[in-house]
Amino acid sequence: MRHIASKYFAIHRTIINLMMVDVFIQLINSAFTLLLNYQMLDHGFKDYEITSMVGNRYLTVLLCALPLALLIKGKRLKPFIVTGAIASPIVALLLIWGIHSHNTELIRTLMAFWGVAFSLVQILVLPYVLLNGNKDHETESIALFFSAGNLTIIIAGLFSYLLPLVSRFFNTEVMLIIYSTLGFLGVYFARLLPDEENVGTSIPLANLHSDYDWNLILHAVVPTFLIAFGAGFTIPFVNLFFKNVHGMGAEHFSLMNSIAFSLVVIGAFFAPEMKRKFGYQVAITLVQSIAIVLLFTLGTTEWYKNMPAGIIVAVAAFIVRQPLMSMAGPMTSELTLNYVGEKNREMISAFNAAIWSGCWFASAKIFSMLREANVAYANIIFITVGFYIIGVAWYYWLIKAHERKVAYKN
Repeated sequence: MRHIASKYFAIHRTIINLMMVDVFIQLINSAFTLLLNYQMLDHGFKDYEITSMVGNRYLTVLLCALPLALLIKGKRLKPFIVTGAIASPIVALLLIWGIHSHNTELIRTLMAFWGVAFSLVQILVLPYVLLNGNKDHETESIALFFSAGNLTIIIAGLFSYLLPLVSRFFNTEVMLIIYSTLGFLGVYFARLLPDEENVGTSIPLANLHSDYDWNLILHAVVPTFLIAFGAGFTIPFVNLFFKNVHGMGAEHFSLMNSIAFSLVVIGAFFAPEMKRKFGYQVAITLVQSIAIVLLFTLGTTEWYKNMPAGIIVAVAAFIVRQPLMSMAGPMTSELTLNYVGEKNREMISAFNAAIWSGCWFASAKIFSMLREANVAYANIIFITVGFYIIGVAWYYWLIKAHERKVAYKN
């Protein structure tokens, strides 16, 4: 345990400051994930209307991710990160006001702007870490990045459960305002990043087709696409499943997430050591396979939702599945970044962000149509399960290809 902790304490202070920027931006994102759908339900929006508007956020990330990757190549990343740290809480507060005033067009517009502001930090964190961090602690830095986001789910979930118990003043909307305001603290840590930094190698636009290894990039993004597309049917809207199927309110959903993501953080810290001892096959393939079984179990609870066991099994499956699926995240990121090589890292990072957002945009639109047609939540979750199975199988192939590549070099 001490050996594992020592590797995290050795991470450079600059990377820690970057992670703090991410924590405060992710705090807003976590609050949105937990509470925004509930706020919109409180203001009379239907679930298919909510998913349609939330989809705008993912569309803008899709549209700006690749241009951003090309723009930042060979440039300092700090100005972009500072801009994202400032814009994210401002747009978040305006979005909360837009929902309160029931201004549908304003909500759609602000969802789009939120996606852009969030991308300025999220897309750039891993390239910054790989360019400016200590190579000996690269795996721990990536794991810490994923843990930072998970930590905010714990914080947001816990306080979103406890504060409403203290006073009715802390309703869903007030909690969203508090978290969005706290997001401004990220600006302080963004400004602490050094002005002098290592930058990536600039690639002229005319050489775009030849200076990137597009074959490697394509191989690496396929499993991301499969898992992201499947996840888009479930993850952004799982609170709607618990609300409409099991009658779970915002406070209890927040508490459940706080518990689940406490396990996620613990698992993420141990994931690098698991990879070192057992390899990617266990750290990715086995762990994600178990998580898929639990997601299938979660979906089946709609069949017996009126029985006491329904909500118990649903909560247990969610809490155990979440850390298993999430702890594989740092490992899949490290695998793909190493597989494509150094010169392709900014591009693969942007592709991953674009794929997740593009898939979630498409999935949100399809989810909206399915729910408007009264398709059961269980059947929608099973779509996610199907895509996950194919995605994990592709990761198995990618791990084998990476192992052959490393063996050939050695």
